[in-house]
Amino acid sequence: MKAPATAVLLLAAACQITPHDSSNFVIAYNLTAAAGVTCDSVKYENTTDVLKVVSPPLPWSYAFQGPAGARVEVRAWMAGTAAGQAAKLKATWTRAGVSTAGDSSFGTTTAPGKFLLLVSRRAQ
Repeated sequence: MKAPATAVLLLAAACQITPHDSSNFVIAYNLTAAAGVTCDSVKYENTTDVLKVVSPPLPWSYAFQGPAGARVEVRAWMAGTAAGQAAKLKATWTRAGVSTAGDSSFGTTTAPGKFLLLVSRRAQ
């Protein structure tokens, strides 16, 4: 019965080594779409760079930690094959134990073709 107590102590010690900075936000991007909709590419900011993902599988998501005032920006270039197909791009920014805010972009096709979804904000 000593093994579980040792494991708990090791876990507690490991958690103290990398404390969470409560002034930072967890910023998350999420992209979903109906059947028949594809994503050509996604570009997003992660506090240091603008990154591009080509042909991401759907649903797609990405999360990272950023400071207050961090740019929350994500763009998705989508393609629909028929009318009535929906896609949604959502960004949330959460300060642990305090609040969560978010913004989203939603589109529904009226005919086959390409369209852009965009969310651009600041984490405050």
